[in-house]
Amino acid sequence: MKILKILSFVCLSIFVCNYTNANNNGSDNIQPSDNSGNQIPVLGWHGIPPTFTSVVRYKEMADAGFTIDLPFDLCYNASVITGDPAKYFNALDAAQANHMKVFVGAGVLDNFSQENRDKLIAHPALAGYALADEPVTDEQFTQLGDWVRRVQAIDNTHPCHINYGGDYGYAYNVLPLVYVNDSAGYNNAMRSFMKKIPVPMISFDHYPVYLDGITKQRKIRTEFYENLEFISSETKKAGKPFWAFANCLEHLSDKQYPTPTINDLRFEVYSNLAYGAQCIEYFTYWNTNFGKMAPIDRDGQKTDTYYIVQTMNKEIKNLSKVFLNAKMVWVKHTGEIPWGCTELDKSNLPAVFSSLEITGGKGAYVSLMEKGDDNFLIVGNHDINESIAVKASGTRALRRIRKDGTIIKVDGTGQTISPGDIVIYFWKK
Repeated sequence: MKILKILSFVCLSIFVCNYTNANNNGSDNIQPSDNSGNQIPVLGWHGIPPTFTSVVRYKEMADAGFTIDLPFDLCYNASVITGDPAKYFNALDAAQANHMKVFVGAGVLDNFSQENRDKLIAHPALAGYALADEPVTDEQFTQLGDWVRRVQAIDNTHPCHINYGGDYGYAYNVLPLVYVNDSAGYNNAMRSFMKKIPVPMISFDHYPVYLDGITKQRKIRTEFYENLEFISSETKKAGKPFWAFANCLEHLSDKQYPTPTINDLRFEVYSNLAYGAQCIEYFTYWNTNFGKMAPIDRDGQKTDTYYIVQTMNKEIKNLSKVFLNAKMVWVKHTGEIPWGCTELDKSNLPAVFSSLEITGGKGAYVSLMEKGDDNFLIVGNHDINESIAVKASGTRALRRIRKDGTIIKVDGTGQTISPGDIVIYFWKK
């Protein structure tokens, strides 16, 4: 009888030990359901020029984390589009060797022979067709809509790319809060764009980080988050994904755009992703004729920006299991509430949270995202100059996802979030 008691005790001890180990370690191995390895696509606008096309150059671009090239001349230069098809196939072949894709100008479908057209459409590295950048009038929308339909009649597999501009130039009383006034110029124009042009995704650019002309301090355009609110809402209603830009080129336009830092890129990229963007596009990969400090300069040399963008793209890849194909449920803000945005009501936080403290700086955006059985709460610093502190506590189900994609338990300790950066919380339904 004593032997049976000893055996029972030993068995119970083994069970308790195994349960404890599983509880301590196994729960830390909870992972997002998406283990496909697929990533948010990353596009380089004004990519590799035809004169620099080579397998080595595309490897360089791929090593920086880009998955799609949109070379300006191959997309928008009429003399190239009507010229030698070899320039296109050289780029496509070099991209394919590096697991990348390339957008080409839609005009090639009218200029290629039937043989070259068939070869183009069948090429594994073809991303799609670029038609125009930042059209502004209803007449242009109508013409582009007709052009898209002509392209789709020839090739209904590869998408057409038309980029729409941001809401610059509209005063606050002209561009009111989302849905308050449907006659607002930008909102109305974007709705017309979406109605008349049957593209499968909506691409838009808005470069929010600029230098104040007097203080030279970095500032954020007041319309940025309002623009994101509108784009994310309209594309969600239309059942289409949206693609969004980040600026990686120092240049002077309507504002002075500085040489990008990692904080600048994180601010733009993570804000876009938190609102549901499904592709990050960079302006520009190769230096244009009016700026400097793009990742690659005019002579084809890497700049410091190359390595900053490379770091940002590595983070995008690591966190694609969060953002790729995720549904943005809502985004709220704390602290100084940007135009067109809604203040976070902490009483509406998911039940897995017992507290969420955000202190310092100018506040944060808080984005709730869903992906199957996975839930994510992204807290991002919506200022570009000051850090914030974030501390959360909750049930045993709550986890935090680090930048490298690893997952740890939430233990109540806080994190300092640098300008533009994020913290990601994760739990299963």
